[in-house]
Amino acid sequence: MSPATSPESFTGGIGELAGRIAAIAGASVELAAHVVERVERLVVGVVADSREVAEQSEALYRAAADQVAALGDIVRATPRFARVTGEVLRLVALYRVQRTRDELLSPERAAREREALHRHAAERLYDLCVELRGGVLKIGQFASTRMDLLPQPYVEALSKLQDRVPAVSYGSIAARIADELGAAPDEIFASFERTPIAAASLAQVHGATLRDGTRVAVKVQVPGIEDVIEADLLALSVLSSILRDLLPQLDVPTIAGELARAVREELDYVREAANARAVAASFADDARVVVPAVHETLSTSRVLVMDRVDGVPLLAFLDECEHRGEDGARARDHVLATLIDATCAQVLRHGLFQGDPHPGNFLVTGIASLALLDFGAVQVLSRAERDGYAELAGAVLLGNATRAAQLLHELGFRTVSGDPEPLVDVASVVLAFFRERASSGLGEVDPERVAAEFLAAIEANPVVRIPGHFVLLGRVFASLGGLLLRYRPHIDLFALIVPHLFGRRAAPGADVA
Repeated sequence: MSPATSPESFTGGIGELAGRIAAIAGASVELAAHVVERVERLVVGVVADSREVAEQSEALYRAAADQVAALGDIVRATPRFARVTGEVLRLVALYRVQRTRDELLSPERAAREREALHRHAAERLYDLCVELRGGVLKIGQFASTRMDLLPQPYVEALSKLQDRVPAVSYGSIAARIADELGAAPDEIFASFERTPIAAASLAQVHGATLRDGTRVAVKVQVPGIEDVIEADLLALSVLSSILRDLLPQLDVPTIAGELARAVREELDYVREAANARAVAASFADDARVVVPAVHETLSTSRVLVMDRVDGVPLLAFLDECEHRGEDGARARDHVLATLIDATCAQVLRHGLFQGDPHPGNFLVTGIASLALLDFGAVQVLSRAERDGYAELAGAVLLGNATRAAQLLHELGFRTVSGDPEPLVDVASVVLAFFRERASSGLGEVDPERVAAEFLAAIEANPVVRIPGHFVLLGRVFASLGGLLLRYRPHIDLFALIVPHLFGRRAAPGADVA
């Protein structure tokens, strides 16, 4: 779709696309089930020669690909959808084969083969994300922050997606600005930097100067990304039921649905501007937290102009602190304490939090102040939800695993059995971490041990349903936890969290987010 395509024609096109995709989905899923059933029978029948299994499995996959190609015009009309679903279905088939082989091999060999499969699958997904960008890349970036959900090879491979994304051409960006604002960048701004400050999967940011000398950051949506996102999210929706079979310990449909909602919202810059104003209002009395102001007369649904904030990217600042001895350690601890404090304030007091915790969305400014950037994904929590999470935090701090499990159940978490009791084991892992390290710092924490214990608890007590409001919140906590485990600051988590358990209030303007 060109940038000038009308909303009506776009909506109609998506409706037609959805119909075609439904046909593909039905054929693909039926085909995949048939292929996997044949492969499983093949594995059971051939035990001695794993090479023969692999060769015949690959032949079946090629036959499946040929049948998908034979679907003709429907597939050719949606090649991106077919590519995404085809790659994922292939990996699902490989895991189903491995699941059957696990029963025929020694535990040691089965573990080695599964680890090798994890590495192979993770690299294929990484390559797919880099090649297709768009929603596929965004989903990969989301997954890379969830070390609590994915095997380590996936975390390692997909974390590379957090690096800078190749920029689109200046000509495309200039055309998008002209379509949205009615004139070329050089006619609107006193100056406009052709090389972007930052490039991401959905947009890129350019520095500019207004006619009055104000320095601004211009966020421009990548032209044509709307069509790409819809194709990717429809593929995710179709595949979620298949992935749930592969990942029974996760509530894949809820995660997929909430992720789709968040990604679509990131395409609406009018909403993002409202989110930025609401977050700025909630931190109006906190000089440590900076939120850039929006220039509304120059902003549309696809172009967003905000004050430019000078600062050092968070990770660069923290890495530099490691080479500055005691002074660097103090600066590191101060910045990370500010980040934790600001996050607790957003979740427990304001009920309005930034849902994209990518480290690139934080700048260290001035004397260790923290600037928050990018408000495309902002989650609003109701008073009841905030109270529930506040009480959960209190139960964790007090070491009450039974009460923590009850609260998780009340918030909407469900296990396979439906009994809240298995949630006690999951809560106990979190409680043990806090009891050991909350007030003595994180310097001696073993990140791999923490992750292994948490994953073991999840696998032993699969949480098959999670509340929608926890998807982005879990993303925030996982990303923040990753920073703490990487840099191991000496901070008192109790002292940071406890003040936010009292005096909670609604965020100004939260109703518009």
